[in-house]
Amino acid sequence: MKSYGLEHVQAELAAVLADAVRVLEENRLPYCVMCGTLLGTVRHKDFIPWDDDVDLSLPRESYERFAALYPAQCGTGYVLDVSETWVPRVRKAGSEAFVDLFVLDPLPDGRQARAWKLFRLRMLQGMLKENPEYERFSPTKRMLLWSTHALGLPLSKAAKLRAYARVARSGRGAQVHMSTGAYALLGMAFDPGVFDHPQPAPLGALTVRVPQDADAVLTRLYGADYMTPPPENERLPRHRTDR
Repeated sequence: MKSYGLEHVQAELAAVLADAVRVLEENRLPYCVMCGTLLGTVRHKDFIPWDDDVDLSLPRESYERFAALYPAQCGTGYVLDVSETWVPRVRKAGSEAFVDLFVLDPLPDGRQARAWKLFRLRMLQGMLKENPEYERFSPTKRMLLWSTHALGLPLSKAAKLRAYARVARSGRGAQVHMSTGAYALLGMAFDPGVFDHPQPAPLGALTVRVPQDADAVLTRLYGADYMTPPPENERLPRHRTDR
């Protein structure tokens, strides 16, 4: 198998993931691996060979309980970081490795209410970006990102994070979304039932939980052909340069 030079990175990620999963399992808190980590678990039974991050999804109630318990139950050197960005992260001291926690919150049913929540979250994400890589975006999106970044400059990071958490929890609806997910993930709606009764599955040497209907989640995220790896020239780590 081709080496992507990520063995050390993935070993560190596995260690952080193992500590987070241990606390979740010991306290019987529902969670699932998500996004590329879920795809790796299903398609490779391990990390995607060229992947360089880890994502978990948790229902709001599960996340709140985890946040209360983890500081007292985590392994030495591990922390739950809620001060750096809108995404809560489990980190290992002295390492760049961390696990993103995507919280599942209600997505309002009404079109206007849904659009208003997503607009506010995306605005706040732009405000919270400290060093935007403008060259990665089209001119129109570059202008929007610059505008939201500028709007956030007078506000403290703590104030913006409090506002983000408040909006993320808001709304009622029959579907859920990853309220602490990246910009492109925010609008993805899921039936909460697909996350019920998460099932154990191997991820390398670890055992993690996947959604009961992993196919529905992966199809929503990546399309119906998610089991087909991308072309060789697209098999690239995409997160190391953003950290």
